[in-house]
Amino acid sequence: VPISFNMDSKVDAATLNTVNAFAWPHGGKTLRRRIIQGGLIRAVSESWYPASDDDYGLLLEDDIEVSPYYYLWVKYALLAYRYDPTVSLPELSSISLYTPRLVEVTKERPRWNATAFFGATKHGANTPYLHQLPCSWGAVFFPKHWREFYAYMAARFTEDAKTNPVQIPRSRTNGWQASWKKFLIDMMYLRGYVSLYPNFPNQTSFSTNHMEPGAHISAKDNKLKHDKGDFEVPLVADDFAPLLPSGKMPPASKLPVLNLFNQPVSIKGLKAAGAKLRQDVLSCVATQLVSVDHVTGLPKNCTAF
Repeated sequence: VPISFNMDSKVDAATLNTVNAFAWPHGGKTLRRRIIQGGLIRAVSESWYPASDDDYGLLLEDDIEVSPYYYLWVKYALLAYRYDPTVSLPELSSISLYTPRLVEVTKERPRWNATAFFGATKHGANTPYLHQLPCSWGAVFFPKHWREFYAYMAARFTEDAKTNPVQIPRSRTNGWQASWKKFLIDMMYLRGYVSLYPNFPNQTSFSTNHMEPGAHISAKDNKLKHDKGDFEVPLVADDFAPLLPSGKMPPASKLPVLNLFNQPVSIKGLKAAGAKLRQDVLSCVATQLVSVDHVTGLPKNCTAF
C-alpha cells in the first residue's frame, strides 16, 4: 500500500520536514510538490490516477484523521461489493470512511442522523447505505469511475460556477466555487452513481474532519459558519463487525439507497432523475444515460437503463 503526499507550491517548512520524516512501513512513499500554485481542485483531482482496474485511491485532505480500523472497513467493503463474483453493483464508485451529520446540499443544511433514520426501517439502525453524495473527508475511489471523472472534469471544468451547464434542482452545490467535489457530484447525479457509507451510533466513523482553516473552512469569501460539532465525529476504536446487521455486510441488493438529498430511492430512480436533467456531456434522451469507455473514461454513447 504506497502513500503519496501532494503539496502545493506554498507549502511551509514545517510541513516539508514532517512529510520528509514520515515513516510508512506498508509500502513506498512518494512526495510531490508543485512549482506553480495549483489550488484545491487540482491538488485533489490530480493527486492520483489509477494504474489498473485494481488500483484504488484513498484521498485524505490534510485535516483528516483516520481510525485504526479504516483499512479493515475498506477491505471488507471491497471484498463484499467489488470482488464477490456473485455481486453486480457497477454504480458503486467509492467507499466513504465518514458518516455525515448534515444534509450539506440544501440551503437549510439540516442535521441528519443515519442511525435514527434507518432504525425506523426494515434495514436496521446500523446498516451501511448507498448515497449519491461522494465523500471528500476520507474515501476510497474506484479506478473506472475516477478515470471517468477525469474525462468529465476535462469536458466541464469552469472557473465560474454560474457558467457550469449542470444545474441540479434544489441543490446548493450549483453555486459551489473552487470545488472538485461539485463536479464529481454533478457526474454522479447525471449517471446514477453512489458511494457506500458506514453507519454506527453517534456517527462514529473511520475518518473525521478536524475543520482546520483552509480553502473552504474559515475562508474569507465563505459566508457559512462551520460548527465543529456538525463535522467532527468519533473514530471507530474497536472491532465494528458486531454492529453490522447480523454481524456482517448486508447483501448488495439489501443496501438502502439515498439520493443527493438523503431521500430513499432506488438505483433506477437515481438514474431516472439524472437522465431527466439531460445535461450530461452527450445529448441523450430522458430514458438514456451516458456510457463510457472504462479504460479512457471518455464518453461513448447513450444507453438505455
